[in-house]
Amino acid sequence: MPTGLLSKIGIDCMLSKGSNGLRGDGCLYELSTSHPVILTPTRLHPGDYVKLRLWFPDENSFSVIELAEVQWVKNEWIQIELLLVSPKDQTRLRQFVAADGKHLPTSASLGQQIMIRA
Repeated sequence: MPTGLLSKIGIDCMLSKGSNGLRGDGCLYELSTSHPVILTPTRLHPGDYVKLRLWFPDENSFSVIELAEVQWVKNEWIQIELLLVSPKDQTRLRQFVAADGKHLPTSASLGQQIMIRA
């Protein structure tokens, strides 16, 4: 992966479903330090790359998204587009979206974008 795409900021979040797709509640932290430093969303800008750790509700497991791009930041909300997702994690996200019969909008980007409150 080119060094310009290496993520220096990570986001841990618990996934949920909103009326417009996937959502998450989480926190931002600096990846390039030996001791994690919590950051505010104001540190991010559209076009920044981040690494995600997505926790699934009622499970003790998570998916790691190695590369995601910030689409926009507004107050505590961040819209993230998933760029590099393993086939296993793509399947897991699709299963999460389809679970429990809740009807979410169907679009090609569903599961490819997440709105996160940090």
